[in-house]
Amino acid sequence: DSEADLLELPAERRPVVSHKELLELRKSLNTMVGAYVHQSGKPHGVIHTELRRVCGGPPSAEATAGQLKERIKKVQEWATRMR
Repeated sequence: DSEADLLELPAERRPVVSHKELLELRKSLNTMVGAYVHQSGKPHGVIHTELRRVCGGPPSAEATAGQLKERIKKVQEWATRMR
């Protein structure tokens, strides 16, 4: 389900994402962006900005789990295309 669909559900039926899970997702995203920095030659911040432009949403520190997962998927897609 998309996040918009999940917001239609009553709060007690929405999946709960812990603070720890969000930290893990942010760490994974930063690790993948770091690897892509070496592959692309672009600065770290430029890649994060491009991910926000393409995927939408707030900065990583404020992003939802769904937004972080979408960015992770996108940077993986970019890295795969560069090989």
